[in-house]
Amino acid sequence: MPKVTLLCGPAGAGKTSYARKLEQRGAVRLSMDEAVWDDGWRQDEPPQERLDELYAGLRQTFDRALADGSDVVVDLSLADRSVRDEWRRLAGAAGVSAELLVFTAPFEVLWQRVKRRNDEEHANAVRLTESRLRLYVDGFDWPAADEGAQVINTG
Repeated sequence: MPKVTLLCGPAGAGKTSYARKLEQRGAVRLSMDEAVWDDGWRQDEPPQERLDELYAGLRQTFDRALADGSDVVVDLSLADRSVRDEWRRLAGAAGVSAELLVFTAPFEVLWQRVKRRNDEEHANAVRLTESRLRLYVDGFDWPAADEGAQVINTG
């Protein structure tokens, strides 16, 4: 039976590093950052309509991978409960349970990691200022106790 792993956490927390390890073991990795990058968007964010289309593509890949019996790792921030609930519902509809892993680190560690990546050119080097990262972290909808998340502190 396939396994679904949902990764949750702010930029710089270690989600993609973990997801790549699962991918190396055969899981299909879903990444919105990479979908946007592969679609040709480098500095500007695509219009909402295009983001919706790319997101729908991730969902189709999710459904196909599970139908093929593959494990899936959802490498998104999952910063809102409604989004986490959606992915859990999709897994349930496919007859698969989903494990939620929450990645966290002290803000200064997140900022140092993001700052290092700000000079890099690749899909996972999301450029953020310290103040934008602070807004992102402060506005994060951390999973509630009833979500059964496992917390992984990478700092």
